[in-house]
Amino acid sequence: MIKKPFTIQFPENPVSGFSWDIATSNGLQVMRERFIPEDKEQTSGGGYRVWDIQVTCQGSQKITGTYRRGNQIASCFEINIDAE
Repeated sequence: MIKKPFTIQFPENPVSGFSWDIATSNGLQVMRERFIPEDKEQTSGGGYRVWDIQVTCQGSQKITGTYRRGNQIASCFEINIDAE
């Protein structure tokens, strides 16, 4: 069971035009979202999209994500969380 704030991250390359969109259920709140480049010297390369998430309500919660460029979907995920 998750009680404290937590972080999730997925690889992303903004140069490709693809980016992650996530949605959370009502009991979760995204506190911060950021992109961390893999190579700090070169900002045009790949890296990670990172979200800091806070539990705001107990029970079964969900995070869904889609890696897309416009209507073109490259990948999806779903995370189920038992929040306390």
